[in-house]
Amino acid sequence: VNLDAEELFSVSEAIATNSVGEILQAGGTPAFDGDELVNGPQTGMTEDEKAFHRVMAIMFGIRNQLMYNVEALDTQTWESYTAPLTERKIKETTFTNGATPRDNYYGRDGILELATNPNGRDIHHDVMKFLEESGLYLLCHVTSDEFAEKLAANHPEGHDPCRDAGVVSKVPFAETE
Repeated sequence: VNLDAEELFSVSEAIATNSVGEILQAGGTPAFDGDELVNGPQTGMTEDEKAFHRVMAIMFGIRNQLMYNVEALDTQTWESYTAPLTERKIKETTFTNGATPRDNYYGRDGILELATNPNGRDIHHDVMKFLEESGLYLLCHVTSDEFAEKLAANHPEGHDPCRDAGVVSKVPFAETE
């Protein structure tokens, strides 16, 4: 879906690519400038790779709403974009009383409130943290246990994102999602 709410292609047909058009490798790395979604066949991909690209499609949509469409963003639109997070109880709480800004985090409602009413504050770090954590936690739900181990082994700060997310019971993508 583009910013004019026109569906370009299904998230199940989306493939995330880097700035030179190479297909992104499935992992826990967040999107970078120049990464984009293209419509392409997912033939030959593992189930984890397909899930990764679907997560990227979902998170690109959320990112675009927060960063490029926030002036027009309403609660109903936000809830439609974040439905996969809501279904899996991802990012339900906001905590802003941390000793340092790094200790704070925003839930779905909290980041929407912050993005639509920043009160002159630079919110880039808060938005990026929300996007990175949401994407990782969603990956934890929709990929295999082996993939979750890969996420933990490759985390730059040595975290286990699936344990941090409290994933006890995975909620994979439905065939119709």
